[in-house]
Amino acid sequence: MERIYKFVYFRVAGNKELAQDLTQDIFLKAFQAFDRYDPAISKTSWLYTIARNHIINHHAKQHPGVPLEDVEGSLCASEDFRERFAARHDERALLQAMTQLPPEDAQLVQMKYLEGWSFDELAEVLEKKSGALRVQAGRAIKKLKPLLKHPYSI
Repeated sequence: MERIYKFVYFRVAGNKELAQDLTQDIFLKAFQAFDRYDPAISKTSWLYTIARNHIINHHAKQHPGVPLEDVEGSLCASEDFRERFAARHDERALLQAMTQLPPEDAQLVQMKYLEGWSFDELAEVLEKKSGALRVQAGRAIKKLKPLLKHPYSI
């Protein structure tokens, strides 16, 4: 449950109450749809898909007329999120640096290091090989390091 909450939290601009409400909705949806669960896919992947779709639907309702790709691909893009973390310099610097990564790398870093997914779980969800994700994550971290050395210049 904590991992799904973190996944939601980072996609609703750090709004704790909204993240809690949406996480509750996601688990309710999963419970209601459990009879359609396919054991061929992992429960983690199944829950992640429900969460992702629920967040997309939530954003679409909040921001009608915004292209789906913009909602789906956004990573903590709102100014509100940065304001909420203004007092926490390290987190703000990290999130700002992550916006400079390619979206796929930012998503991987977020899921692996902020949300706590294992590489095996990520491989299932992202439909890639675990080893390839390890390499991609290592390269993304190397790209992040210079961005974090001088956080005031970001």
